[in-house]
Amino acid sequence: MKVNKAELQKALEKVKPGLAQKELIEQATSFTFLGDRVVTYNDEISISHPVEGLNVTGAIKAQALYDFLNKVKKDEIDIEWQENQVIIKAGRAKAGLVFEQEVKLPLKEEIGEIGEWQEIPEDTLDALKLCYPCASKDMSTPVLTCVSVSDNIVEAADTFQIIRYEMGKEIPRGFLIPANSVKELVKYDIKEMAKGDSWAHFRTDDGTMFSARIIGGEFPDTSSYLDIEEGVEFQFPEAMKGALDRANVFAKDDNNIGEIPVITIVVDGKKMDLSTKNNYGWFEEKLKTDYEGEPFQFAVGIEFMITLFERLRNCVIGGDKISFSGENWKHVIAMQAGKEEE
Repeated sequence: MKVNKAELQKALEKVKPGLAQKELIEQATSFTFLGDRVVTYNDEISISHPVEGLNVTGAIKAQALYDFLNKVKKDEIDIEWQENQVIIKAGRAKAGLVFEQEVKLPLKEEIGEIGEWQEIPEDTLDALKLCYPCASKDMSTPVLTCVSVSDNIVEAADTFQIIRYEMGKEIPRGFLIPANSVKELVKYDIKEMAKGDSWAHFRTDDGTMFSARIIGGEFPDTSSYLDIEEGVEFQFPEAMKGALDRANVFAKDDNNIGEIPVITIVVDGKKMDLSTKNNYGWFEEKLKTDYEGEPFQFAVGIEFMITLFERLRNCVIGGDKISFSGENWKHVIAMQAGKEEE
């Protein structure tokens, strides 16, 4: 069987985020082929994409297949599917990979039936991108580790911040989707969605289907926390963009993958201090501002702050809260106690 290598690689790239790091579920670290589609599944998300001209059922270890194709120079490869192996020929090179004909992923048992496909509002992706970094990482409150989608409202919160985005139209069905799944979902240009019993499904124009396990529960009513009656406007300095990029180098921590990389911002008079740290270093930078109000400080996820700074350069300080807002969204952070004297 002749196969276009680039098309096969494209499909594998699309579904790769659905692979598990460890095979706690059989074939969760494999590319599984179901007719003309390749599928991955890791118990939290499942991704599939069509492969033109392919008609085979079985599973191949993902890393071996992916790495071999990356080393092949030919545009077209020849694939021969045998009972327990697949033979790949590319020019004078030939490789054999173990091929499991029996599909053991629990796709039907876990994912089940998929409902009717419906279009989603045009700004769904924008809303999800803005909201997911604000979700909690504390698994003792599962609902807050999710992004809530209900009617035309997308929101997320943890113990010190809340964000709400009002979309132009209502989404077909509401759900609570883990923020870790949304982090992968927003990489795809989704256009439609469908809902199953305990999964939400999304589809792109090029046929990629992204399925994510959703959780039960009710997201808390955050309305009363979003308003600031009176406040003082604060303008972030332009130099903050470069400072955030530099700080981001020290925010990521390989030893604490589940934690949110945080940056602390302290404003006192016309001085602003930015600081962050991880297991192998720390970062501080001082900037100048035109602010003349009361000192304040807050901590926020650094990736969210970088995204936020691309949208606006000001916030409102009021009471014990800091508010950022755009045309159709609002984000509120609880202020921290004043910086201790060193």
